[in-house]
Amino acid sequence: MASKTKDRILAVSLRLFNENGYDTVTTARISEEVGISEGNLWYHFRTKKDLVRAHQYTLIRRIDTRLAIKSTPETVLDAYVLFNRMVFEEVWEYQFLYRDQAEFGRTSPELEGKVHRVYELTTAMLQKMFRHMIEAKHLTMPDDELAPLADNVWMVIRYWPSFLRETRQVVKLDKMTLNSGIRHHFALFETHLTAKARAYIDAHAYS
Repeated sequence: MASKTKDRILAVSLRLFNENGYDTVTTARISEEVGISEGNLWYHFRTKKDLVRAHQYTLIRRIDTRLAIKSTPETVLDAYVLFNRMVFEEVWEYQFLYRDQAEFGRTSPELEGKVHRVYELTTAMLQKMFRHMIEAKHLTMPDDELAPLADNVWMVIRYWPSFLRETRQVVKLDKMTLNSGIRHHFALFETHLTAKARAYIDAHAYS
């Protein structure tokens, strides 16, 4: 029973944080929507930051699956499409983690280390896929431009929800704004792709 209550708290808090923003959601509101007392919520999560940490650990476990995607020059377009779909699903399902960090701040040194690892592995993965695109004649770009390209692609993906909130007052993403993020990151390198590769990614990358 306790584990089911904890799961409900996590599900409700994730939805409320995503829809309303971390700062505007209180533990009282989470408790009310779960149908428990605040004391019961505090039994499982003492603070909102404890909830953030729980969601971060869940997201990182999910990211490990995305980081396991295999790519070769022969399969790189499929691999890139799969990467794109998985990473933007992460952004979709955990919007507040990508959008509201300025509100919830630092959580723990251990998590910061794990997040740093995610950044390093993601940009390394992107560079590898771009090199495979070059080997397969899908992409024309000097090798020394791949590291900046990978950083720029990750920056667009990682900070897209924050950008929308700060510049357009968009809190909750919808499919149109999510696909707009895909479009913006794709624009970073699409002119360097062959027409066939560009058409393939354009046809399969959007949700």
